[in-house]
Amino acid sequence: MKTIQNKSERGNALLEFALGFSLLWALFAGIYQFGYSFYVYNTVLTSVANAAELGSKMTYDTASPSTFTTALQNMVVYGNTTAGTNSIVPGLSTSNVTVGVNPEGNMPTDITITINSFTINALFTNFTFNGKPRATAVYMGQITCSTC
Repeated sequence: MKTIQNKSERGNALLEFALGFSLLWALFAGIYQFGYSFYVYNTVLTSVANAAELGSKMTYDTASPSTFTTALQNMVVYGNTTAGTNSIVPGLSTSNVTVGVNPEGNMPTDITITINSFTINALFTNFTFNGKPRATAVYMGQITCSTC
């Protein structure tokens, strides 16, 4: 048997497909954006925690604290204490990493590493983090003075 379509019903399938596809595409794009942002944030969080742990065990030279700070910034950004060429996540640089050494006299008691003004470029929007992620570790390393 043949079904007879009314002329006013022509194109309904195309319209339904276009509407359905638009909604599904927006849903999948949002899921991708959330997942990618979560992945980048988790990678930076792990890097900050690893650098704080390393900083708690490194030798601290009271005559050159910038060497200590630079090594930890490189650890966060490049995954190594020496400067590299590719950061672990796009857009992260050493200027985004703040290393705080809480001294008591000449001896540090703890190390705090914080990420500031870091922007994750997702599909439709950007997420900017100030003061996050952050990790603090108790300092247990050796203290030296190279000029004393």
